[in-house]
Amino acid sequence: MRAYVLPDPRLVKLAGRFVWLDIDTEKPRNAPFVEKFPIDAWPTLLVVNPANEQVLLRWLGTANAAQVEKLMLDGERAMKATGSEADRALAEADRLAGERDHFEAAKAYEHALAKSGKGWSGTDRATESLVQALGMGEEPERCAEAARSGFERLTSPATRARVAAQGLSCALGVEDPARKQALVASLEPLARKAAGAKGVLADDRSWLYSTLADARDDAGDGAGAKKLAAEWLAFLEGEAKRAPTALARSAFDGPMISAAKRLGDLGRILPRLEASARELPQEYVPPTNLAVAYLALARPADALAASDRALALASGPRRIRVYALKAESLANLGREDEARATLEKAIAEAEAMPEATRPRGYLKRVKAMLQGLGETASAP
Repeated sequence: MRAYVLPDPRLVKLAGRFVWLDIDTEKPRNAPFVEKFPIDAWPTLLVVNPANEQVLLRWLGTANAAQVEKLMLDGERAMKATGSEADRALAEADRLAGERDHFEAAKAYEHALAKSGKGWSGTDRATESLVQALGMGEEPERCAEAARSGFERLTSPATRARVAAQGLSCALGVEDPARKQALVASLEPLARKAAGAKGVLADDRSWLYSTLADARDDAGDGAGAKKLAAEWLAFLEGEAKRAPTALARSAFDGPMISAAKRLGDLGRILPRLEASARELPQEYVPPTNLAVAYLALARPADALAASDRALALASGPRRIRVYALKAESLANLGREDEARATLEKAIAEAEAMPEATRPRGYLKRVKAMLQGLGETASAP
């Protein structure tokens, strides 16, 4: 979004009405902000009332320039408490979402949609926000059903793409097998339709490919998943070629790794990953991506060198993931004692971080890795 969306002229013209703040939530100096405004997903867009620092609107995920503009104007309208009954209901739903009360926010978005009339300008955003709230509230069946039932009333291709991707992802998490199968069967065609539409951000199209491949894997259709992976990787390579800067190109490296792994052809993208590391010597992500790829290609010595370069550049919670890669590299080289010490250091660093910024997922992972090393050492 930083490379393609935020510089758009329609957002630049709003500069006099909004103060822009770009926060790297993993930098230790930004911990007080994250404690005050917790973040559940990246990217997250917040519209904050400067008078009382209340979150007027919270948006999870990507958005194109037109959508960001509407989010900002909706936030401004909520602060002024203006608009129709549906607009005011949407503002209340946004307030609840801003407070991360996903259950009540979902009910409020449903209320806003019920109060809306034909042609209401908030339909797309309210529908997508409803699906987001149900997904964040861990109600996968309701999330999938809201995506399925709301898809055809959406007018924006970008919104259709995200609603279809989120809905299909939720459907894959439904526990009841028969209900899961029915929801996936109804959402897969919508996701395929959205993936082929114009006006969809590259990040969202990539998300659609990934989720569609997950659906084929879940159905036991390995050939179908591989075919989607091939389409996905070709799409990402095309986008990377058109990217205007090295930083913009590198944004496609992570999804490329996922697609190439599914395809079983990581070697195909290794030159691209190595180029990113050369072109962006001060960024920690390229050597991190290289460590992931080298490990998958059974090159632990190269993975160790890449993870050391990443650790020298990384700060805050992001370091815990890199420590995990380094420990895995050391273990694969037979250096278990060093791997154990690396994991212990990662745990100590993570547990010393403020609660709001502590990377719980990676902390859990490094603890499990450490336990696994202990079991290996005690085995006869």
